[in-house]
This record gives sequence, C-alpha cells and structure tokens, in this order.
Amino acid sequence: MADETGPSAPFETPVDPTPAGRTTVPPSGDILYLGVDLGTANCSVATSTDITRTVPSVVGWPKDLVAYKFLQKSIVFGEESIRNRMALDLFYPLEKGVLKYRPSEGGNKDSENREAAAVEELVRHVIQLAEIKPGQTVRAVVGAPALASVSDKQAVIDVMQGLVDSVIVVSEPFLVAYGLGFYNNALVVDIGAGTLDMCRMHGTIPEDEDQRTLYKAGNFIDDQFHALLQDKIQDSPISRHLATAIKERYAFVSPITEGISVEFQVGGKPVLYNIAQELKSACESILPDTFAAIRELITTFEPEFQDELRNHIVLAGGGSQIKGLPEVIESNLAEFGSARVTAVDDPVYAGALGALKLAQDMPDSEWESA
Repeated sequence: MADETGPSAPFETPVDPTPAGRTTVPPSGDILYLGVDLGTANCSVATSTDITRTVPSVVGWPKDLVAYKFLQKSIVFGEESIRNRMALDLFYPLEKGVLKYRPSEGGNKDSENREAAAVEELVRHVIQLAEIKPGQTVRAVVGAPALASVSDKQAVIDVMQGLVDSVIVVSEPFLVAYGLGFYNNALVVDIGAGTLDMCRMHGTIPEDEDQRTLYKAGNFIDDQFHALLQDKIQDSPISRHLATAIKERYAFVSPITEGISVEFQVGGKPVLYNIAQELKSACESILPDTFAAIRELITTFEPEFQDELRNHIVLAGGGSQIKGLPEVIESNLAEFGSARVTAVDDPVYAGALGALKLAQDMPDSEWESA
C-alpha cells in the first residue's frame, strides 16, 4: 500500500512520539522503518536497525564484451560506475531532485530501455542496502524537493511499489528540520545537486507558502565552474567529473585571501593553475536567487517572530559545505538585524535520518491508511 504527502499537513493530528491511544510496535523486528533520500547526486538510506549507507546516484552498464570481461558485472552502481566510467554507459536517473522516468506513464520498461531501467535499478539497489530480512514489513518515508509536483511524488511511489509495503513522500527540507528537532521558528536551506530547497518551521506542518524550490544548486555551480575552467585551460581537456571533484574539495564564497593551485595535464605535462577566482565566481552564481528566497521567507513571516527565524537558519545538503557561505548569508541579512546561520553536522544523512525519525514517530493508524 502507498500514499503521498506534499508540503501540506499529512496528519490529522500533530505527530507526537507517544500520542494518546497510539498502538506501539512491539520490539519484535517484524517492522523495518526506512528513511530514504533520493538525491540527484547521492542516495542515502537510514534504517531502524541502525544501518546508514549512501551511494552516488549513477548507474552503469558495460559498453561491450571487453568491458563486461573487465568488470565481471552486468550492472554497476555509484562510485564504481564513476571510477570505471570509460568502460560504461552511464545513466543518472535523478534530475533536479526527481525521477527522470515515470513508471506510471507506461512505455517500454524492458531492460533494453536503460534510461527507464536505471531508475528502477538504482532505487532497488538503495533499498537493498537496508538489508531487509524475509518476513519484515517495510515502511519508508522518502524525501522530495520542497515543492515537488503530485506527479513527481507519484513517480517515487510507483517505483517503490514491490520494494516496500508502505511509502510516504515528504518535503526534504522539512525532514531535515524534523530530524534535528527544529519544529518552530527555524529556516532550513537544503542545497543539493539538482535543487535548492527551503522550509520555514512554525510549530506545525509547513504549507506551500512556507517552502521554496530553486533549480540553481550544486549542478548549476558545476556547470559554471566547468565552463570557466575550459576557458582558462584551453589546451587541456577537462571533464565535468574533474570539475565537480575540484569544487567539492575547495568550494568557497568568502573573500579570496590566497590562491588555489591545481595541477592539470597540458600536452601530456603537469601544469599548475590558480583556479580560485573561477571557483569563487561559480559558487557565487547561486547566491542572488538564494538571498532573494531567504529574504522573502523571512519578511513574509509573522513580524514578531522574524528575529528568531533570522537567527535560526540551518544549511543542509552537500552545498552546506561551501566555505564562507554562513557568513555571506548573515552579511546579506544584516540590514534587518542580527542573523545566525549554521550548517548541519552530517550533510550526507541529515535528510535520511529525519525521514527515519518521522517514519518511527508516525502513528500506526497513519501507516495503515497509507
């Protein structure tokens, strides 16, 4: 059985870990709860049996017989796909935080249709990482972009059918807030690869007006940085994978105080280039839209609570690791008064752990109707 939930209230009553009349689940291990984050760059899963695992959101098939002989696998996932990408046809099944393929739309779902198969194979692989035991009932909460459409959520539900018994799709930044216990007067800014999602909390389930989804996020930075690198180092072929790897190591938006020297192969010889300015420009490319959305969510909040909201901004997702980003946001908001911006301790699993917490806190009656 399956159901979906958008940003509006998915519960008839507030979710409380021990609501009156709740039938608690016996510690028999018969029910397994999953928190799942299907991200454009990485997919993560957290389970009620204390398993946490993540895998890059990429699937690869051997290009030919030689590739198959080399890999000894008919399908490859995650880091192994990236590492052996020259021998593989690579597919990235998630785009802008949602599934590229819609199982409900019909069409050829045969394994020959690899674009379609990549979606199902990746999700199946992620669920297998949870180590489900025979006979267990599996209940999953899955994160989605803050303002994902009904059809996008339904696509997740459709692809999860047969893998779990019940699934509910929930706003990803809300899950981060829920997992951290930030239920009131807090603003989560979740910077992923495909989307940048925001959610303000005010002591109840957020509505659409409390959330924003932007499409200039990590992948947009990668594209900008890759183009700038190609312009700077014209005598060396630079892959987008390399540009992304450099960004993930050095990304920053703070004032430049020193260079960032990276070695590139030019004419077969290693040459050092200072790429600090290009990287800073690429990382700053998402700031105008981000600033505007944060300001809008703050200034349209109840006036008497705006100060508290402005001083409780939390960055999540891979983009939360951009050096100097909290300080830059604080500076942009300075005209309104003091602001405090922090980053989550665990950007990899914050969403999945929040989803797991919500799944475990959900009353049985909600699962039974899902």
